[in-house]
Amino acid sequence: MPRPKPTKLDADGEFYTRMMARGYSTREIIRELYGTEEEDDPKKYHNHECHLHRYKRYPDFMDVFKDEIAKVISPKLMGKGLRVLTTQMDSDEPWLANKAANDCVNFAKTRLFADEDNAVTIQFADGSMPEIGTPDGEEE
Repeated sequence: MPRPKPTKLDADGEFYTRMMARGYSTREIIRELYGTEEEDDPKKYHNHECHLHRYKRYPDFMDVFKDEIAKVISPKLMGKGLRVLTTQMDSDEPWLANKAANDCVNFAKTRLFADEDNAVTIQFADGSMPEIGTPDGEEE
């Protein structure tokens, strides 16, 4: 009987997944994890490469990947992007200043008024209000 497949990433798998999410190549991850270069020992390097790529089949691979993006990468990108946009708003190029201003307004609007945008208002065409409750007769 074959050994059951693991379902959770081990420490190496989690490290590999988080480094992948940060944009590191497999070569860089193998160098960091195992200290191996392809030129030094091609067979050992290939074994490490195959081992790491198997982690992509684990059920929680995407959960860890998305977690890294949401908690680490997105806040950094958001901060840097907003800093660039606010600098571009002061540009001497009118089209660039206008584009940056529109992007900033759209970003701020979704953060400030998101709850109000989710509200649904129902209007009846004849202006009458239906009676609230359950019908008295049986439905057909």
